[in-house]
Amino acid sequence: MQRSVGLGLLVAGASLLVDSSALAGDAGERSPQPTIADLLERIEILEEDKTTMRGEIDELHAQLGDTWLTEQRADEVRNLVADVLSDADVRASLLQDGLIAGWSDHFFLASPDGRFKLQLEGQLQFRYVWNHHDRPDRYIGGFENTRTKLAFRGHVFNRDLAYLVKGSFDRNGGGFGLQDAWVRYLLNNEWSVRAGQFKLPFGREELVSSARQLAVERSLINESLNLGRSQGVELTYANHTSRLSLAVSDAGQDQVGGFRIVGTSPANTGFSAPGLAEYAGTARYEHLIAGRWAQFDDFTSPAGEEFGLLVGVGAHLQQDEFGTGFGSARDEELWFAWTIDASAEWGGASVFASLTHHLIDDPGFGDVNVYGLVIQGGAYLTPKFEAFARFEYGIFDFAAANFADLSLLTLGGNYYFDGHDAKLSADIGFGLSQIEQAWDSTIAGWRSDAAGSEPQVVIRTQLQLLF
Repeated sequence: MQRSVGLGLLVAGASLLVDSSALAGDAGERSPQPTIADLLERIEILEEDKTTMRGEIDELHAQLGDTWLTEQRADEVRNLVADVLSDADVRASLLQDGLIAGWSDHFFLASPDGRFKLQLEGQLQFRYVWNHHDRPDRYIGGFENTRTKLAFRGHVFNRDLAYLVKGSFDRNGGGFGLQDAWVRYLLNNEWSVRAGQFKLPFGREELVSSARQLAVERSLINESLNLGRSQGVELTYANHTSRLSLAVSDAGQDQVGGFRIVGTSPANTGFSAPGLAEYAGTARYEHLIAGRWAQFDDFTSPAGEEFGLLVGVGAHLQQDEFGTGFGSARDEELWFAWTIDASAEWGGASVFASLTHHLIDDPGFGDVNVYGLVIQGGAYLTPKFEAFARFEYGIFDFAAANFADLSLLTLGGNYYFDGHDAKLSADIGFGLSQIEQAWDSTIAGWRSDAAGSEPQVVIRTQLQLLF
């Protein structure tokens, strides 16, 4: 195109030169007619100009050659635009009713103005568990869908009003039951209030999601001494380095020793249900010494992550209603518990330790004291494989019964296909002492031993998928 324009200008220039000569001869005093020599000289000058212009056009064409919009390059551009639009359609598409749908860590629906959002989440944990202990049925092994959960979370009207509804299919029978159902309102940048059913703010091991644990399952200490879920109201203060949660609730979920000494089971109950507490309060304080809050959503620390250090303390106090206890008196047990923990991450390695104590003042049995210690750590041996170890020790001081101390060692590893979203885990646990009825847990794969039994061994493998 540019070459044609240049030649056109050259021809037009020559014509103009001839016409101007003719016009000059017609007006006023006539000029002498140009000789043949004059014409040849002028043609030579035009040829030189043409050669110069052609060189400049060729040079310009060479400079723009890589970006010249040929038909082939136009096709490439069209294909690139189509790919970008296709990817945008996968991530977010504007529906006819004005909603935005797509994928951003989870599937979601949202309004274009951001006032409303609904996010779908799922968790699948499929396990094989093998257990050996000194009983007639020495070897037990099999597959199970340990956790199959669906959750809906998001916000309504604005981002300050958030909600979560989560349910789980039971691993025995498949029945679907409610786990969490709460609404949280952000009062300002630091204060928020939550109401509904949620985990009480007590021990860190229980508060970290089952999808983000280090081992295949939480410790036996946690399974016996966590407070579980309750219905109530929670006030939380959080800034860059501190977080404090205060909750009043129906009660803590009694799992102490497997005997239901306290007897309260508040989850999914009506206000007049028997077996709740006269009062119950729970508090937890955490201080972030180094790092970011988000890195302590789990117990692992991938290579390259910054150093982090978090310490926390928790406490719980409740007074039961008459008739909810384990003993014959069943008369308003007082339950007090405290825990202290620390978590450190070095970018490729992590460690966690906690100490927990429960005191139950039961009129029928006197004081019951339970202590639990957990120490665990992991290290990445490759960018995707992490080895870990955990030791746990428990003491059950119960005047009405004599229980052996719990001593347990677990070794294993995680292979992260895509972080916690897709990972394969395996571990082996060794009972260094007798596993009493006070500590056994079927979801963890441990059974109670008879007195004088051989050490119990548990092997667990798990495939996890989050979406």
